Amino acid sequence: MGRLDNAVAVVTGAASGIGAACAERLTADGAAVVTLDIAGQVDHLLDVRDEAAVESAFADVMRDHGRLDVVVHAAGVAGGGPVHLLEADEWDRVIDINLKGTFIVDKYSAIHMLAGGSGSII
Repeated sequence: MGRLDNAVAVVTGAASGIGAACAERLTADGAAVVTLDIAGQVDHLLDVRDEAAVESAFADVMRDHGRLDVVVHAAGVAGGGPVHLLEADEWDRVIDINLKGTFIVDKYSAIHMLAGGSGSII
């Protein structure tokens, strides 16, 4: 038996890096893991900036699993550079993915976790 047997976890940014490692560990600990990313070998392709898509993905998790116990929000991008060389579009992209995406994922995670009475957002 694993520490997370019967738990349902969602991992964003799960196609690589920290997200992939977290998905692997959660699976090893017994959780049913739903992986999300904008590209790659994941359960659902998802842009965390798209609120309707995030809402739909979490509705799918609830339909398929009936609960949501853990969310690891690992989707994010690096960007930036010297301020005098940075284009405003690049600034907006980084802020939208790293901040707005976090807000949207947390919003829909919390709705389901509150309704279920518990959960952890990481």
